[in-house]
Amino acid sequence: MEIRRRSLLAGIAGLSAGAALAPAAAFAAGEKRVYYYASQLLGHPYLIDMHLGMSYAAKSFGVEIKTVGPQGWDPVAHAEAVEQSIAKRPAGIVTSLWEPGALPAIKRAREQGIPVVVVEAMVPDHGALTFIGLDNYQAGVDTARELVRVGGTKGRYAVTGNWGASNTDAKAKGLTDYLSAHSEWELLGRVDDKANTQDAIDAAKSMFNTYPNLTGVVGLDSSSGSGIGLAAEELDIDLSALAVVVNDREAPVLELIESGAIDSTIINKTALQAFMAIDVLEAYNTPSSGFAGVPISADNAKAGVVPFPQNIYMGTAVINRDNVALFKAENLPQKT
Repeated sequence: MEIRRRSLLAGIAGLSAGAALAPAAAFAAGEKRVYYYASQLLGHPYLIDMHLGMSYAAKSFGVEIKTVGPQGWDPVAHAEAVEQSIAKRPAGIVTSLWEPGALPAIKRAREQGIPVVVVEAMVPDHGALTFIGLDNYQAGVDTARELVRVGGTKGRYAVTGNWGASNTDAKAKGLTDYLSAHSEWELLGRVDDKANTQDAIDAAKSMFNTYPNLTGVVGLDSSSGSGIGLAAEELDIDLSALAVVVNDREAPVLELIESGAIDSTIINKTALQAFMAIDVLEAYNTPSSGFAGVPISADNAKAGVVPFPQNIYMGTAVINRDNVALFKAENLPQKT
């Protein structure tokens, strides 16, 4: 299906960068462009929706998307995957930056005229064409608002998350800033679940044992909710008596929302960010789209101005008992 260039991104201010705005490779008429999704944690359940969005984008734009990188957390292998993608001379690369290990590879890609889009998580001065994903600070604010909605303006809470990951740390800042300014919720402590289900279970058990007078629990990464629910089950704790707000949408989290154990979860529009990444790269590689000619300066390439937004924020959505069935994997398209 041919997608016309939409006005979705038109008129948004550009990102200054030293690289000229020029496609990395020429493509013959009718030849499919090839993009690489080079990242890490590719086997994590959270990224099911990322893969779904990529599949939808490949079909919609008539392009090929190749996925490379480690299935688990491996910053070294992640950086190597980006480097390997550069060697293939693709039309563009999509990656994520939970940590800064791939920054030198992104710089090399841009120097060679290969556009890079960062999705999901970023670090400062990432050097990519644009970032697409959550405003993670705002996602933390949205999480705090949901805790107040379900638990009231006063209570005692603890937080579990993958500390040190750029997106989790930003969410934590938004959460605590909002609660400090707009409520009387008291933070008792936080535990590290390392975005891994077994570690998340152990961390949540430690949290429940250390803070027995909790009235609320917040989880900030994709394994937090599963860990909280499974730990409570092992310890025979009735989560329905607490205000429980988590992030992301692993299958156990959705089941716990259905049962009433977890009140709600705050999610990124993950499939949309994947689609948007390819949309931006297609705009970069299609001169007729008009982006290269947007008159930000007399000559954007010479001025070092790339007429793309610095950040494209997806915004969050809330899953609760009213809409949870619509987000379950078995109710989503299996093929696009």
